[in-house]
Amino acid sequence: MYSRRVFVYVIIVASTPLPSEGLCISKAQRTQKMDKMDPCLSSKPITSLSSIKAAPLSSRYHFNHADEGLCGVAGSQKVILMLNSLRTGVTKISLNHNSLGDDGTCQLFAYLSSTEGSKHRSTVAEIGLTNNNIGCEGLRAIAEFVRGNDVLRTLWLTNNAFTPDPVILTDFANALNSSRLCLVSLTGNAQLGDLFVEKFLPFLRSRSLQELHINTIGLTPRGASAIAAWVSGSRKGGSQGACYLHIFKCSGNNLGVRGVWEVIRAIEKGNWALSKVEMYANQLAEPQLQLLASGQSLMEPPRDQPSGIPETEEGWKDCERGLHRVIMRNQYWRRRTEKEACNLLRYARPLLMYTKLPSTPSMSPHTSNPSMSTTLFPFFALPNELKLYILALFAPSLSSAQRVRIYKYASDPATLPSLIPTFRWGVGIEYLADPSNLGVSSYGLGCPDGKYMGACNTIICRREAERAKFLEAVGCCSYEPELEGFVD
Repeated sequence: MYSRRVFVYVIIVASTPLPSEGLCISKAQRTQKMDKMDPCLSSKPITSLSSIKAAPLSSRYHFNHADEGLCGVAGSQKVILMLNSLRTGVTKISLNHNSLGDDGTCQLFAYLSSTEGSKHRSTVAEIGLTNNNIGCEGLRAIAEFVRGNDVLRTLWLTNNAFTPDPVILTDFANALNSSRLCLVSLTGNAQLGDLFVEKFLPFLRSRSLQELHINTIGLTPRGASAIAAWVSGSRKGGSQGACYLHIFKCSGNNLGVRGVWEVIRAIEKGNWALSKVEMYANQLAEPQLQLLASGQSLMEPPRDQPSGIPETEEGWKDCERGLHRVIMRNQYWRRRTEKEACNLLRYARPLLMYTKLPSTPSMSPHTSNPSMSTTLFPFFALPNELKLYILALFAPSLSSAQRVRIYKYASDPATLPSLIPTFRWGVGIEYLADPSNLGVSSYGLGCPDGKYMGACNTIICRREAERAKFLEAVGCCSYEPELEGFVD
């Protein structure tokens, strides 16, 4: 019955006379006319898949309520209610361009630190609080949340109302030292000034912190000395190498040519970790230029630096060339250090792990059977000192301390990768295989052939994450000069 109705319907539609174009109408025009007459016979799809806007996988766990007029305690309570209504924890909280202030910020982080908000504390990896009029009390609450936090990785505190309170700045630095934060941005807090770098940087010794932004915070040539001392680890009472940053941004201040040169010289002499430094737009302010023109000194020049560096365009070009030269040096040695560390682990793992395995009679070097003793690799019969000396030839650029850490890592069975396949690795971060190339050989190995999945690489390859984790564990994220008096 249904096939007969469809057949009659097709005959009726097909026999419908077309407009007066007659036989001169083209095939494309005839198809267009038929589409207008009956959408059911259209040759074009009614809904195009390309017109559907796909949401990124990572955005499913993002809590984004920026620029929504959230003010004070009332705005914080609204945020807490929305967070409580979620069934799972979020990985990113973005509350930029609101007005939470100190009271709202204290209440929000008190909730995140409580038992009720523990589901978000255990998953949130990024928090954005740009332009929220947060002061020192709010910063104190943030420091308490950051202290001991091993999940949070990124903290945006741009364009707030922080002031250089020495007690709170010291507390914030100590909280960062005990956390796993990788990026902190304090850009745009113009009231911080030179006192911030003098009271905050001497206490900052976090090995996890890789990126720090202090653009436009009102620094003068006086602050350049504090930055240089921290970068080179030469401050009084501090241990060498307290700055483990890879990226440092200090643009839009008033350090001047001499101040920038002082920082560059400090990096050249005592820092091998920084691979990207930005110090653009650091010209002196007009009052400072007037003092310089009158012959007054703005800062005491270093011993190895001439006192008459001109504040000219050519002087700034010299700064740029000098900084580029130092950064290229650090980048080269960092790549070489990472490559040699991975290469050393490849050979040290089977050779050193074997010595910790329980020996069997057939594998013992003192066995009475000559045929069995010849099957033993001669390397295992060598003294430990010779074993480590031979392995050190695979990584000549590493320091003795770095090689010792790799030896301990390689000989520890607890550091062996898991053989159980998993699609979730770590807290709050998912690693998925590419469904277009998912085979048996790549099952459980993360992204096959190093491929990434997701928009803008929002999902990280597990192989790269494990490599970065290893380099951080053995302290081989940057070149480390040999310390005097250290015996391998």
